[in-house]
Amino acid sequence: MPKFTDSYLGRRDFLRVGSLGLGGLSLPDFLRAEEALKTVGGIAKDKTVIFLFMHGGPSQFETFDPKMDAPSSIHSATGEIKTKIPGITFG
Repeated sequence: MPKFTDSYLGRRDFLRVGSLGLGGLSLPDFLRAEEALKTVGGIAKDKTVIFLFMHGGPSQFETFDPKMDAPSSIHSATGEIKTKIPGITFG
C-alpha cells in the first residue's frame, strides 16, 4: 500500500482543515437553533438540582428511619404502618 507523503499537508493541517469543514457544515443548524430560541422566548430558567453519586454507599432501604418519636412537623403524617415482620413499622 503506498504511503501518502505530501509535504504540503501534514497531520495537524489535515485535522485543522477537517475541523473547520465540520464546523462549516454545522453552522446552518446552529443558526436555525439560535433563531428558534428567539421565537420561543429564550433559554429556560435554571432549576435547582442536587445529585449525589454515592458509589458503594448504603442503599435507601438500609438508611430509612421513620423517626416516629420526632415532633409531628417532622415525622410522617400517616402515622405508623405495621408490617408482617414483628417490630418493623413504617411511618
